[in-house]
Amino acid sequence: MNKYTPIAAGVFLAIATSGAMANTILVNQNGVGNMIAPVQDATVVNGTIIINQVGDFNKSTPEQTGTTNNSLIGHSQIGDLNMAESLQDDTSGSFATINQVGDGHDATTQQFSAHSSTANVLQSGSPQLATITQFNVHTNIATVNQDGSSNDANVNQSFGTLNGTLVNQSSSYVLGNSITTMQSGGSFNLIEAYQKGRENSALVSQVAGSGNISVTSQDGKWNNLNVAQSGDGNYSRVFQYWESNTAIHNQSGDDNWAKTIQKSRNNIAWVSQPGDMNESSIIQSGGNVNQYYITQSGNSNEFTATQTGNSNFISVVQAGNGNMQVVNQIGDNNMYIFP
Repeated sequence: MNKYTPIAAGVFLAIATSGAMANTILVNQNGVGNMIAPVQDATVVNGTIIINQVGDFNKSTPEQTGTTNNSLIGHSQIGDLNMAESLQDDTSGSFATINQVGDGHDATTQQFSAHSSTANVLQSGSPQLATITQFNVHTNIATVNQDGSSNDANVNQSFGTLNGTLVNQSSSYVLGNSITTMQSGGSFNLIEAYQKGRENSALVSQVAGSGNISVTSQDGKWNNLNVAQSGDGNYSRVFQYWESNTAIHNQSGDDNWAKTIQKSRNNIAWVSQPGDMNESSIIQSGGNVNQYYITQSGNSNEFTATQTGNSNFISVVQAGNGNMQVVNQIGDNNMYIFP
């Protein structure tokens, strides 16, 4: 039996009690046309839902089902026309929070068989879109921070332990930034992604491996990056400034290191590391339309390059072991191919 007790104007405390089960719903509504539709089914133990709405026509849908226990959902909506949806199913010791400041935001968190895990969304400014999904995970953390307008983030974590994802997006344009991240299997993986400007896009995946780190930063417009890590102990770093740059890192081996810095326009950097303990470093700055392609299929190889002019080209395959190369291209229309 549920018992609802008013504790202040617009504030209600609902306590469901049956044996050892004690569930709590705390709601504050201040405005016009706000809606809250909480669900705690009969299998939930020590579930907590806290909702705060200040503004007009906000919608909150928190749901705890399927033997969820000792878990919390928190929604705070300050503004108008915001939507927040959270589901916890067969979840234990986990937290999901959505904080929306401004108007027209849309955020969803989904936790299925998530244990000791956290999903956080913070949205401010004008319409943002964010989704976090955690499936069969243990001690995972996912956080999305969005500021400005029209950013889109999709974060996925499944079948892993002690993995973390942090996404920060900022845009003051009608068309914002977009990112999709995926961590599937493995443990001790980390994704950090930063986007500032407009119409930048990113795809970052860590599949099956452990101990991988991906750090990406995009500041400008029309930049694109794709990072895929499927080995163990890999490190990837991509910085893109200005506009229309493309960076691809694929690390399927172990203990590889890759860094790409792009500070101009229309540059391409493509790095593939199927071997182990390889290093790649490329800086493209001060010029446009440069291209860099490298495959490191051997082990313990190192390649360092800079391209500071226009329309320069590098293509390298390091198939042996223990090789080191350094290439600096200063000027225009230079070409380096090895072997």
